[in-house]
Amino acid sequence: MFYKSFPLLVIGLWGVIVLTLPNRVSAVTPLTRAEIQDLRNIVQLIPKDKLKKRPARKLDAMTPGDGVATGRASLADLRFNDGSLARVGEQALFQFLPKTRDFKLSNGTVLLLIPPGRGQTRIQTPNAAAAIRGSALFVRYNQQTDTTIVGALTNSGIEVSNKEASETKVLEAGQMVIISR
Repeated sequence: MFYKSFPLLVIGLWGVIVLTLPNRVSAVTPLTRAEIQDLRNIVQLIPKDKLKKRPARKLDAMTPGDGVATGRASLADLRFNDGSLARVGEQALFQFLPKTRDFKLSNGTVLLLIPPGRGQTRIQTPNAAAAIRGSALFVRYNQQTDTTIVGALTNSGIEVSNKEASETKVLEAGQMVIISR
């Protein structure tokens, strides 16, 4: 009987030990690298100096300050050094900012998946910002109407504020907020 339950005991102890280990990625760990894991159709890699924009390729590395621009019916999947994932939709302009955990979306839609315990991440549009911790959300910014839509896909206290930070709303899973001028 003991031999049959021994593997379960070992697995249970291992789980307790792993759960009590300190998290290796702290809240102050900046995003230092991203890799383009997948892309469809027209995706441009925009280096931080913005001088030599070029077609992106699968497995291209991005460093802080770099961005991607997508065309019609296009998308790019980015995997960051902390395991975070960004799916950048069509006609978007997306950048990750140096020495932070912040992203900038100047147009289009992005889906962000931030694993729990990685620290606070912010995504900024020209008229709004969303602060997230271990969350899944989408953000859409329409440059023509100066409108931001943020939708929460998980219950993890996603905070959305307008540009002036005069109003803040906390979203739960399934909720959305629209910010326009």
